[in-house]
Amino acid sequence: MHLTRRFFLQATGSLVAYLGVAPVDLFARAGVPRPASLPRVTRGKTLVVIFLRGGADGLNLVIPHGDPAYADLRKGIGLGAPGAGKPESVIDLDGFFGLHPRLKAMGPLFESGVAAAAHAVGYDKNTRSHFEEQDVWETGVVGNTYQSDGWLNRHLATSEGHGPFRAVTIGDALPRILHGKATAYAIRGLDDLSMPGGKADPHVIAAALEHAYCVPTPDRPKAAADARDLLAQSARTTLDGLTQLKAIADQPYTPKAEYPKTPLATKLQQVARLVKADIGLEVAELDIGGWDTHQNQGAAAGQFGDLAQQLGDALAAFAADLDDRLDDVTVVTISDFGRTAAENGTGGTDHGWANCMLLIGGPVARAGRQAAEAGKPRKVVTTWPGLAHDQLHQGRDLLHTTDFRDVLSELVKVHLGNPHLETILPQHEFKPVGLIA
Repeated sequence: MHLTRRFFLQATGSLVAYLGVAPVDLFARAGVPRPASLPRVTRGKTLVVIFLRGGADGLNLVIPHGDPAYADLRKGIGLGAPGAGKPESVIDLDGFFGLHPRLKAMGPLFESGVAAAAHAVGYDKNTRSHFEEQDVWETGVVGNTYQSDGWLNRHLATSEGHGPFRAVTIGDALPRILHGKATAYAIRGLDDLSMPGGKADPHVIAAALEHAYCVPTPDRPKAAADARDLLAQSARTTLDGLTQLKAIADQPYTPKAEYPKTPLATKLQQVARLVKADIGLEVAELDIGGWDTHQNQGAAAGQFGDLAQQLGDALAAFAADLDDRLDDVTVVTISDFGRTAAENGTGGTDHGWANCMLLIGGPVARAGRQAAEAGKPRKVVTTWPGLAHDQLHQGRDLLHTTDFRDVLSELVKVHLGNPHLETILPQHEFKPVGLIA
């Protein structure tokens, strides 16, 4: 990882010209009163957001095999009914919904209540454009997202954490969902902190950064005035976080589960390591691309099945590795949009409307127990709109019945403990979903 001033300006979200407003101005921009003090988030809670980039086919991840229209719409890429004993058979969840067979590693998580799915999730102005819809899901803003920061960063900017290292993405660049005034880090991995070849002295790197940012040190008291500048303050936070990361990287780590050798699993293992280090990590964002399956999508085998297995196996290993620490962690998947209800002429699916979201963690299990105690057990949370032609949006897409911002709001308020939903997800009237407790 090459450490440059430009990298840290971008990674810490402190480039004022790019963002335009200070964190406190977020409230003014949202049209709500500024609080006297920012709330401190719930200690020890972590949210892991996995973006399935390209528009994942939710109808073949969590499959409505009980809907009679499903098989007719997908004669080539459809999955067979449960119980047939074939590789392409759906793993039944509740008699109506089931999992893609390549997600079988997640089956025990659903059976134990640690996993659940939200289905028919979206919003009413979906444009089916990758660019626009990724912006909407990352900013939490419907309409003009051009100057908006990410909703995860707005969570950070409207609350106080329990350490300098609150947010991270494992990758080469900071995604838009973490762009904003609050500090967030983009790293390739804990093993990449020592610079290429491990030859760079981290103390030399830190000294160079302190000089570049005018961070005050005992032998440079004149720089104290510079420390009042937002840039210098952010640099100090960056250096503190980097110091914590280096300390974690220097410690051996033995996971409690065997991770598959895939990019997503490798990233999730890094997140598990950071969670267990107890450094105050609240938010982690990961990407897995390749879900834009216009052609040759496949059913059990093929491009989509391979991606489903990578996702399911990695999530199962992550849950096993965290063990009892999963009680304070929630994982959620998001994507650009769903796919068309019917397969197209090239054995794939085109850009669609509503989708499913997968959720894993202790808060999911607690909500499931509460639902069961109320006589409403569920593995899939939805008001199912149906797949018949007259039930589809514009006769082609799964209709949305749950607004995605309602799901995100529970993650922020109930799980992370930040009440400022009107600022984090503006211009929306929230409705309870019951996925998190």
